[in-house]
Amino acid sequence: MTDFWLPHLAFTLLVFLIFVRLARNAAQRGILLAGSLLLSLLPVQGISLALQLRTYIGDLSISSLVLLSWAMLCRFGLPGACPRDRLASLALFAGLAVLLYPAALGLSYSDPYQLGFEPRPMLLVLGLLSLVLIIQRSWLGALALVLATLAFTLHLNASENYWDYLIDPYLALYSLGVLLSSGLRGLLVRRQGTRATDTRNAA
Repeated sequence: MTDFWLPHLAFTLLVFLIFVRLARNAAQRGILLAGSLLLSLLPVQGISLALQLRTYIGDLSISSLVLLSWAMLCRFGLPGACPRDRLASLALFAGLAVLLYPAALGLSYSDPYQLGFEPRPMLLVLGLLSLVLIIQRSWLGALALVLATLAFTLHLNASENYWDYLIDPYLALYSLGVLLSSGLRGLLVRRQGTRATDTRNAA
């Protein structure tokens, strides 16, 4: 049953977040959210739009759904994650992506994806990472890890591999892109600060 509803949840959240800028108040956002859900159920050629989308992009990870859900709730007044929390969470998923996807693309002889079928060591390591994130008050990343682990334990997705609950290519690309963009902005700010200091010293 959850294997049926998770694609509908993904479709609903994606459509809502794409068009939420058109909604000017909470009531309109609520209507948009309900409309997005109904749209996901709309059958086209005998299959719902949500499942149509699934055939093109596959299943999103539970972590992605947690982040999308958080973004949706923020549009209804939930406080957003602070920049440090957000960057720490995305750094975690970027690290997982760097660990997993080079091997999946044949760029490494190791096969970390196999660990996801018997993930006791991974559960221990990620449990410790979750504890570190909680201590640092990085709630977003900790929540994503905890819920992804809980979903894997309850077999809420079609996959039997823990990695598929933790990360997907879209979350990997988004995390790496945000970190790269943040790093470039930091370098630009630092360079501008250095130039300003040199200018003052020269004067």
